[in-house]
Amino acid sequence: MIASPIPDFMPAAPEIFLMVTALLLTMFSLSQRKQVVRWSFYTAEASLLIAAVILWTGPQETQVTFNGLFLNDDFSVAIKSVVLLMGVAVLALTKYSQSTEGIQTPEYPILILLAILGMMLMVSANDLLAMFMGIELQSLSLYILIAMRKNNSGSSEAALKYFILGALSTGIFLYGCSLIYGFTGTTHFENLEKFFKSVLQFNAHFMGPCLGMILILSSLAFKISAAPFHMWTPDVYQGAQTSVTTFLATVPKIAAFAVLMRVLASPLSGLFPFWSIIIVALSVISMFWGAIAALTQQNIKRLIAYSSIGHTGFALVGVTLANESGLKASLIYLVFYVLMTLGFFGGLLYVEQKGREIQTLSHLSGLGKDHPMIAFLLGFILFSMAGIPPLPGFIPKLLVLRVAISHASYALAVLAILYSVIAAAYYLLIIKAMFIDKSSHTPGAMMLGTRKVYAPMAFILTGVVLLLVWFMISPDLILQWASKATIALVYQ
Repeated sequence: MIASPIPDFMPAAPEIFLMVTALLLTMFSLSQRKQVVRWSFYTAEASLLIAAVILWTGPQETQVTFNGLFLNDDFSVAIKSVVLLMGVAVLALTKYSQSTEGIQTPEYPILILLAILGMMLMVSANDLLAMFMGIELQSLSLYILIAMRKNNSGSSEAALKYFILGALSTGIFLYGCSLIYGFTGTTHFENLEKFFKSVLQFNAHFMGPCLGMILILSSLAFKISAAPFHMWTPDVYQGAQTSVTTFLATVPKIAAFAVLMRVLASPLSGLFPFWSIIIVALSVISMFWGAIAALTQQNIKRLIAYSSIGHTGFALVGVTLANESGLKASLIYLVFYVLMTLGFFGGLLYVEQKGREIQTLSHLSGLGKDHPMIAFLLGFILFSMAGIPPLPGFIPKLLVLRVAISHASYALAVLAILYSVIAAAYYLLIIKAMFIDKSSHTPGAMMLGTRKVYAPMAFILTGVVLLLVWFMISPDLILQWASKATIALVYQ
């Protein structure tokens, strides 16, 4: 590991580039030109791609800079690559839905850039305070994104709920940091790892930092929507416009999970017997709370919100093992999940652009007859989410279950299988509405749009499906990618 006493800006070059781009876009957005919104989207998409190229062509060895606050390793590079590419896909999918959702402003792509910048800082944080700065930059951007429809009471209510609960989560995180610093005198990951591995007896100097770490884990559980810290998820998914929900359900999810993995594998690795019980409890509660609650939902976005809570619990099964194989399985599961979620919400956005409102299950009735291609795509993704073999979603579920069984976590594996059976029911309800229920939709006038307008959305949706199929047929690439990332995380 190369530690630089003088700040080396090269490891953080992608973050610096995004920050400068966001500031320039902010100034450019003040102009009154008619094309400012369109060019803001193009610039944001290009900047994310350029940042990815800078990331891939940068230093390959592990580097620590900014006085130990910033860590650049294979794990952070892998996660940031996914975050940047997913950000490009989300911007491409949501570019043409802004006018119909009433948020056609240049601030939208700028806030997306700032949120992604915060996620990248979170992933590369090597200190609790550096992590806090990244989390807050992401959170503040998301608060504003959700509230952008100022004249919509649903969006305002969702933003207020998310802000209040997010502020509570922030307070819990900072209180945990203060306890840790007060008892250990440090917030640096490497120093904390040494402390927890050396002090293993129950005393005041041990229990104080442990309580602080429990509070920090609670705050991170809020970020990944793990039950019982999931309260914000259904309301925010429902209240936010579909384009913002698409972003919320994908990019922040994998970034928050990466932060949790970093915390458990580095500073908390010496506390595995203590935190493993907490993670197991979060996993089981999330799976069954999400599955059972989703069965009672009629609103599509609330149903997917509870579904995401269940998927969070399933992904935590691998995290409970705290080893390279378990973290690799969870990471692969998350990549498949965010791709499937992106495809599902992208399909909803495409249908909405065609002039059809999609809010409840009844709004999907007859979609297979009215829009057979998009209904087939949604059905493919929903069956994959349910883990039906041999579709793409079956592979990551099998990996997680196999790792759990190989490490004698039989009870957790059985519970995960039971959850998957329950979860298949509400995915089948959506498929039933699309292909079996009679359509109650009255075709109206086509919204403003041409074949050219829909082409980027169709391209992204096709790309998502092809990528899932490719990973299913030839999983070697994603297995190697996940192995390289988790080895750097566990054996750094």
